[in-house]
Amino acid sequence: MMYVYDDRHLPKLDQSTFGIGGKLALDTGYWNGLKAKVAYYQTSDLGLRHSNPKRTDAYMFDVDKRPYSVIGEASIEYKNEDSTLLLGRQEIDTPIVSTYDYRIIPNLFEAYTYTNKKFSHTAITLSYITKMSGLDGLVSFKRFESMSQQTYTSLAMSDLQTIDSNGGDTLDISGISGDQGVIMSGIVYDEGVRIQGWNYYCRDVIDEFYIDIAYPYELNSDLTSTFEVQGYGVREMGVFKDFLHNLGLNGSYELFGAKMSLTDKEAGLTTSLAYNFFTGDAHTVTAFGNWGGYPEYVAIPYMFAQDSSVSALAKSRMGKLSVKYDLAKAGLENQTFIAGYSIIDLNDRVMPHSDIRVMNIVYKAKFSNPLGLKMQYEMRQSDNYRYADDMLTLSATYKF
Repeated sequence: MMYVYDDRHLPKLDQSTFGIGGKLALDTGYWNGLKAKVAYYQTSDLGLRHSNPKRTDAYMFDVDKRPYSVIGEASIEYKNEDSTLLLGRQEIDTPIVSTYDYRIIPNLFEAYTYTNKKFSHTAITLSYITKMSGLDGLVSFKRFESMSQQTYTSLAMSDLQTIDSNGGDTLDISGISGDQGVIMSGIVYDEGVRIQGWNYYCRDVIDEFYIDIAYPYELNSDLTSTFEVQGYGVREMGVFKDFLHNLGLNGSYELFGAKMSLTDKEAGLTTSLAYNFFTGDAHTVTAFGNWGGYPEYVAIPYMFAQDSSVSALAKSRMGKLSVKYDLAKAGLENQTFIAGYSIIDLNDRVMPHSDIRVMNIVYKAKFSNPLGLKMQYEMRQSDNYRYADDMLTLSATYKF
């Protein structure tokens, strides 16, 4: 069950949305290394949805703000000692392509995924992902559409020749590139130091490379510091590159970030400081999370291109200070409190008068093995009304 209330500044309307749903899955268990699985995902509003779609949360249901259901997993898996081959509809968890359960039904993918763990503490993944459904899709949440069609860029146009950031629709890249899949490859090494690198290649759309490193250092028996760095680069390709260049635009940019954390086991307290920045220029078109992945250390809201801009993210900088407290130290077992404050500094030459300050509070509890509760409150302040709101999210999850 989930309830979302969004107190938004005029002219945007407040949103109040209740949803209930979940997932019912059946799998055969392994037989000679083979396993079959099917999972049905569903959402409902119990007749409580507001008659005005603008008063309904954008991500609780489908893009038309109506509840939906989908057979989100339908797969055959083969597994031996070192390798796993998974064919069909599935959940995927990587930095850029990710299931990401932001609401009741997450992102889901049609893919052919091979994973090998022959080498100690190392996982190697190779996948061809053909389609995607879910809340990060451009054209549909409930239908599986090609990865190129579901790619969400910042470019808004009224037609294929006219950039219109205020009144146009977000560009459907498949109208230029055709329906394309993504070749995904990655390696993750995790033994003390964690290192991962991934590549996502979508022909005639983009080629993206991601890497991060996390290095923990034990100061004493109670104190541990962790240093992390990350980066990714996006390059437009093929016919999409030609299309952008004919408009005087580009789709090439990078993100870089660093994060430092200090954990006190005795106190149950973790404090972290993070920083990210984007490259690019006023002519750079960016992709928002691409296919569900949000790996940035400093989380940011969906950024709208406005007026003469084609993206809000180019040359932006963002920092965050956060504190996580294990409430077991106060006698509240399996409960966690998190508080954070973020500053999102958008480049004035790209997106003037739109800097954002974000305060967020999260409370998580697991009262029994199957029951989990979560409360999140987020307050955004900005001179740009699009980013000035207060949002409360309440959710309860029961795993049978």
